[in-house]
Amino acid sequence: MKYFLLFISLFFYSVVYSQTSIKGKNIFKHIEYLSSDAFQGRWPGTKEGSLAGQYIKAAFSKSGVEPLPERYDQPFDVIVKLDAPEGSNFIRAASVESLLLNKQYSIFPFSGSAKIEAPILFAGDNAIAFDVQQHEKPYWIVLWRHKTAAPATDSLSDYALSVKAMHHGTAGVILISPDSVDSKDVLVRLRPRKDKPIAIPVIQVTRMAWQQMQAKLFTRATGDDKSYYLSAEPLSGSVNIEPQKVVAKNIVGIIKGSDSQLQNEYIVLGAHYDHLGYGGFGTGSLKPDTTAIHNGADDNASGTAALLEIAKALQRNQKHLKRSVIVVAFAAEEEGLLGSQYFAAHLPVPQSAIKVMLNMDMVGHLNAENQLYMGGAGTFPGGVDFMKSLGEGSGLNLVVHAGGVGGSDHVSFYRKGISCIGLHTGGHPQYHTPADDAVFINVAGIEKVARYIYSAVYALSVREGEWRFIKQE
Repeated sequence: MKYFLLFISLFFYSVVYSQTSIKGKNIFKHIEYLSSDAFQGRWPGTKEGSLAGQYIKAAFSKSGVEPLPERYDQPFDVIVKLDAPEGSNFIRAASVESLLLNKQYSIFPFSGSAKIEAPILFAGDNAIAFDVQQHEKPYWIVLWRHKTAAPATDSLSDYALSVKAMHHGTAGVILISPDSVDSKDVLVRLRPRKDKPIAIPVIQVTRMAWQQMQAKLFTRATGDDKSYYLSAEPLSGSVNIEPQKVVAKNIVGIIKGSDSQLQNEYIVLGAHYDHLGYGGFGTGSLKPDTTAIHNGADDNASGTAALLEIAKALQRNQKHLKRSVIVVAFAAEEEGLLGSQYFAAHLPVPQSAIKVMLNMDMVGHLNAENQLYMGGAGTFPGGVDFMKSLGEGSGLNLVVHAGGVGGSDHVSFYRKGISCIGLHTGGHPQYHTPADDAVFINVAGIEKVARYIYSAVYALSVREGEWRFIKQE
């Protein structure tokens, strides 16, 4: 009996030792390095973005984390940027000054590239505009946006409206946000999306610019009931979108479990390592008029750094893991979860063998209330209570949601029917600005967070009971 108790004592000592070997100062060193100006914002496909990937590979290798399957790199072609050269993009009419790109109008990512000249069809109701258009010659058709996913983000409803307009014979689409949809009237960003481009130009015009156009272009009503209007002169427009394709790389490693059966089941721990480069319109910067290095210390050098130190601790404790742990540093998250989407579509192991994915995105600004947020804990049976129970003694105030899956890389797994949890410490004024620097990192806080996530990964690797994906509303 005493030998059994000794074994149990040594077992838990090993686990606790590995957890406490995770030091905030070591995590901070990674953050400080990855978020230095030398990496120029870690834009995917750039020399500096590649250097960040090489740093992660070197850290995995030094820790003994093996590549999966045969090398750490998982390269993929990706369009990381859509350029709209000013010289080949314009919107103007004889009595209206040319609209300023990204000031008074912007181009939707799914827009077609074309030059057109046509009158404008405007109605107070989209249904009337569609009805008139299908019986008339091609016009620029003005449509009211009725839903946006977030400011500056094109939504599925925008795409659906534009496709419908194209099928009605429209020459081009002008989308406008009513105050009820977006009181700030933020212009949509031209950034790569998964939607297939349509054949006609689609632009957004600000409400103020539209009001000025109305005053100068619409002199008379058309139709007996004055339900729609046609412009007195044509609107000339040129839309030219030039995609920039690069090779980006996910960095993938594995820490093999020790159980002969369960080692063929997997827990995935991930974080994205890219950021916004020099910012600018279309990158997601909240200071789009400022061209400056966006170092992304919290977003997401913090998650990447935590990944490196947690992976090292897990590798040190490998003999006590039952399931294997896949560690992934994703590329091109800021461009629409592109790296995690590619990984989820090209898994190096059977999908059914992945039990749950944990994602760390912005874990470096733990607040005074010590709140660690997580969404998606209800995507596997008993997940909410399980994750809460692991917080005892952690010094953290866990805010655990069954749903609320969120918008980071774990969503790519959720869409594939894989249980997932997203972890973060909340937003802050530096988010997506050049001010997101290492000086604002809560070093003691990220140590608490990383230790908790290490404990969670370990506990999930030895967890018994039912595993299945549970969809959340």
